[in-house]
Amino acid sequence: MILERIKSLMRRRGMFKKVDDLPITSSGVDGEGDPFVMLNDGTTFYGSHVSRKRDKMLYNILSKKTKQVLEPGCVQVAIDVMIRYFEGGLMYGGPKKQSRYKVKPGDRVAEMGAYQGFCSVKLAQQVGENGHVVAIEPMPDNYRLLEKNMKANNFTQSTTVNKGVWDELKTLVFNRVKGDGQSSSIEMTYVDGDKLEVPADTLDSIFEEVGVQPSDFMIIQLNGAEINGLRGLQSFKPKNLTIAARYDTEGEDAATVIKGELLNRGYEVEIDEEDFLFAKLK
Repeated sequence: MILERIKSLMRRRGMFKKVDDLPITSSGVDGEGDPFVMLNDGTTFYGSHVSRKRDKMLYNILSKKTKQVLEPGCVQVAIDVMIRYFEGGLMYGGPKKQSRYKVKPGDRVAEMGAYQGFCSVKLAQQVGENGHVVAIEPMPDNYRLLEKNMKANNFTQSTTVNKGVWDELKTLVFNRVKGDGQSSSIEMTYVDGDKLEVPADTLDSIFEEVGVQPSDFMIIQLNGAEINGLRGLQSFKPKNLTIAARYDTEGEDAATVIKGELLNRGYEVEIDEEDFLFAKLK
């Protein structure tokens, strides 16, 4: 009965079909215990080792052809590749963040809240050897995989930064659901969740330190700290921005506050129904 419910859910969402359609050539677990998925063009992704009943059920309904190249322990990596690299919705990261501006060869771009690097890999491929990607991720375990993914794909056009993003130099306390590396937030709290102290800095200081000014495109998704991150960016104006605004703070609508900040800086702003803002410098 449970399996049938999962099958029905996945059919509606199309997730298992999309995983089946991934051009996976191999998968497995490396010597460090990290599951990986390799695509037929050689692009390689490492992710967290996750063992959930949902993933086991999903694996059972994948095609026989997919099971020949996708190991059971690599299902979550494959899902992240599908969501974040190939067609990611706004909530998760990925191509839909570029629905108003498409990254081009030679661009200088940045992604904060880079997680384990699935979207950053896409960005690095898009900007090419003459462009540059700055990928910022506060959580040490996520950052290890972010760095590993960039190195695994031999990107010299990328810089990774293991810091939080704020409007001043400060140590932040992040909360997250146990076992869920993508839930990290300074705004939200969780019952029996993990707490981690992470050094944070302004974007002005971070970009000055790495010596890169990502002036073409910037993704800001910080699970509630987006306005703080934006306020810490004063040294230049990126031409295009995609900013998450799904978590309201102190009784204020995040999208409205961020829009006002951007309008004052001379941007044209559009708010998506999923509470993402797309801004273009006039």
